[in-house]
Amino acid sequence: MADWDRNIIGKEFARGEQHVTRAMLLEYAAMMGTTHPTYLDTAAAQAHGYRDIIAMPTFVTANAARPLLPPHLDFHGLGINAGYECVFYGVVYPGDTLTYSTCIADAYEKTGRSGKMRFVVRETTVSNQHGETIALVRNPFILDW
Repeated sequence: MADWDRNIIGKEFARGEQHVTRAMLLEYAAMMGTTHPTYLDTAAAQAHGYRDIIAMPTFVTANAARPLLPPHLDFHGLGINAGYECVFYGVVYPGDTLTYSTCIADAYEKTGRSGKMRFVVRETTVSNQHGETIALVRNPFILDW
C-alpha cells in the first residue's frame, strides 16, 4: 500500500502466552457441543494414541484473534473480517503453554464494484512450550476508510 511503511510486513506486533488447563479444554468442548471422547475423556483419548485429552483444533483461534492491528499505527478505524484460514500442525494438551505471535503478513489494494478496497492480512503463529508450531491462523480483513 503506497502510503504505508511496508517495513511493518512480517514484524511481530503482539505476543502473548496462554497456560492451558484441563478445565479450559473441557469448558471449550462443552461450549462447542462436542461429544467426541478424545476431547472429553482421558482413557478414550489414550485409546486414540494421545497421552491425554486434547483441545479441539479451533481452541487456539480465540486467542489468535487479538489484537486486530498494531496499536502504534493509524489505520483510520475498524475493518471488516474477510475470513480465516487455519492450518493445524499439532495438538494441544492440558498443561501446555501456548505462545501466540502475531504480525501483518500482507497489505494490498483491490478494486471492487464499490471502488478501491484496502486489505490487511494478520497472521498468528501458535507454538507450544517445546517450540513446536501448533497452528497458523491467517485473517484477511478489509479496512474501513
